[in-house]
Amino acid sequence: MPRLPCPRRPAGRPATTDPLFEPDELEHCDGLMVLVLDPVTGAADTYGPYPAGRARAEADGRRQELDAEDLTEVTVALVRHHRPR
Repeated sequence: MPRLPCPRRPAGRPATTDPLFEPDELEHCDGLMVLVLDPVTGAADTYGPYPAGRARAEADGRRQELDAEDLTEVTVALVRHHRPR
């Protein structure tokens, strides 16, 4: 599954080597969810919502666990959570 650029990222803004820790528009919401997608099995899980710092730490921990199990094809991403209004 290819990673697509954030549609809200301003043009010309340099991409960091690890966007997981880059503060950006993701923090302007009610919380963040950690999304885990396995393209091999088709499984998808979400965890949260968390405040931005906690979500980034949770996502990093899940990424490290998956890498240790040689599951590098599994995607770990942060997505916005908005409470119903």
